[in-house]
Amino acid sequence: MDTESLKEKLQEAKENLQEKAQEAVETVKEVASETAEKAQEVASDAKEVAGKVVEEVKDAAGDAVDNAQDVAQTAVEDVKEMAQGVADEAKTGIDELKETVQGVTTDKPAEPKSEKHGPSKQLPTGRGIIKFILLGIITLGIYQLVVLTKISSEVNTVCKPHDNKSTMNFCLLFFIVAPLTLGIGWFVWWHRICNRMGNELARRKLPYSISASTFWGWHILGAVISIGPLVFYYQFLKAQNILNSDYNMKG
Repeated sequence: MDTESLKEKLQEAKENLQEKAQEAVETVKEVASETAEKAQEVASDAKEVAGKVVEEVKDAAGDAVDNAQDVAQTAVEDVKEMAQGVADEAKTGIDELKETVQGVTTDKPAEPKSEKHGPSKQLPTGRGIIKFILLGIITLGIYQLVVLTKISSEVNTVCKPHDNKSTMNFCLLFFIVAPLTLGIGWFVWWHRICNRMGNELARRKLPYSISASTFWGWHILGAVISIGPLVFYYQFLKAQNILNSDYNMKG
């Protein structure tokens, strides 16, 4: 093979390689361009989706904050009302004590109080188990504390003129008496208030009954089937609603 022939073949091979290299470069550019376009589309879609998610999260957060503020405001108002009720009861007790002391020191018989006819105020009659449980969960137990505190006051309003007894304020029981008695005071309180409500229902000849056995049977022993305490609170709230309704009509 002469030199000229060899040079021609080398030149031909060189041109073929250059042509193939050029084709490869064009192919790579084309693939890179398509990939860049697809990546841009994906990024655009992702940005749009992210924007929607952010807006939805903002809306959900706003709703949650509004709901939390409403619940917190309701809880604060209930706590204020409860505190005012406790303060009023304490003031009434102090005034009665002052009158008693004054009567003893002056050696004068206490003047008999005139008998009042009709209720002194209207008591709530629409408490239900669903609201009691759900709001108790939402407020971490504050709603239930407020309701039971009000009920302890309402039981005194309804029953005291007839049985001359007094039920301890549930707030006092919850924060002071129950912890000091290692929980014993809690059982005693529920035992007594259920019996007291049952006696008042019977005295008023109302077609419903509740007693200490309701508490021990459903709330304590019934706890083994989980639904027992719910049955008890349903019966307890219903009994108080019936008492309050009768009191609102007859006093």
